[in-house]
Amino acid sequence: MIIWLDNHTNHKDSINENYGREILELFSMGVGNYTEDDIKECARAFTGWSVKNGEYMAMMAMKDSIWPYGRIFWHHEYRDDDHDTGDKQFLGQAGPFGGQEVIEIICRQEATARFVARHLYNFFVADEVPVPQWSDTPPRDPDAIDQLAAAYFESDHDIRSVLRVLFNSDFFKQSRFTRVKSPTEVVIGTLRRTGEFQVPDAANIGIFNIMEETGFMGQKLLDPPSVEGWHTGEEWITSGSLVDRVNFAAQRMSDASNPGISDMVERVTGAVQTEYDPDTLVDACIDVMGPMDVDSSTRALLVELATAGTQEGVTQELILDIFKLIASSREYQLC
Repeated sequence: MIIWLDNHTNHKDSINENYGREILELFSMGVGNYTEDDIKECARAFTGWSVKNGEYMAMMAMKDSIWPYGRIFWHHEYRDDDHDTGDKQFLGQAGPFGGQEVIEIICRQEATARFVARHLYNFFVADEVPVPQWSDTPPRDPDAIDQLAAAYFESDHDIRSVLRVLFNSDFFKQSRFTRVKSPTEVVIGTLRRTGEFQVPDAANIGIFNIMEETGFMGQKLLDPPSVEGWHTGEEWITSGSLVDRVNFAAQRMSDASNPGISDMVERVTGAVQTEYDPDTLVDACIDVMGPMDVDSSTRALLVELATAGTQEGVTQELILDIFKLIASSREYQLC
C-alpha cells in the first residue's frame, strides 16, 4: 500500500497527500467526515514510512514478471530522519503524532465505526449503494448499522466481536438473496454444483480458462481496477457482464458430462418416478440446485417448460433444459 499510494515519496519537507487522503476516504471514515487540513496533517504523520531500496526493488520487480512488482518481497522501512516530528492538528486533537497515533485517533471516530459497519453489512448481509454515494444516501438498514457500530465501540474496536453480533442478528438471518453475486461467487458456486475441478490436476489446463471467466464478468482475480477495489451490488450487472454470467452458468449447469449435474439428474428422476406433474418436476429441479427461491413469474416459465416437455415423459434432456433456465434466471444471480 505504501508503494501503491506513493507514501515512499512522502517526505517531511515535501509531503505527498495520497496515502493520507485514501486512508481517510476509502479505508476508515468516508467522504465528508474530515477536512483538507486533516489530510495534510495525516500525510505529515506518515512521513518516514517507506520501503527499503525502493528504486532497485522496483527495477528488479519489473524484470521479474509481466505483473507490476512481480514476486519481489517489499520490506517496510521507517526512516526517522525523514519523519515530521512537529505538532499536528488532526481530527480535533493536537500533538506530535506519528502514523500509529493517527490510526488510533481514526479508530476512535464515530464515522469510522459506521463506515466499517456499513462495509460489513454490504459484504455479509445485503447490497448497499456504491461507496461514493454513502455520504448522500442513508444506510439500507440504519438500525443494523447502529447495532454494529455500538458493538465496535463496546469491544474496543474488535472486528471479531462485531462479526459475532452480525452473525447472531435477525437482520443477518433474514437476508437471503439480498446480494448480487460477485463474478467469483457465480463461478465458484456454479463449479461446486457441477462437481468440476474437485481435485488439483496440473495437467488439466481447463482451470486456467475458468480463472479468466471472472475477468470477463468484471472481476479479474487479484487485479482490482483501483485501490478502492470493485463496486459491488447492482454494478456487477452490465449488458455485457450479464450475458457472460448467464452463458457460463447455463452452459455448465446443462452439461450432463459434469459429475455434479449427472448426480442431480438422477436425484430429480428418482424424485418424480412415483408422482409426477410439471409442478413436482420444477420443485425437484429447484431443490437439487440448493437453497434457492424463485418468484411467481420465474416459476411460471419453469412450469411452462416442464409442461411442454412432458409429452415424452421426464427425460434427461428436459431436466437439463430446466436446469439451464434456472441458471439463466434473475434469482440465480442473487445470494
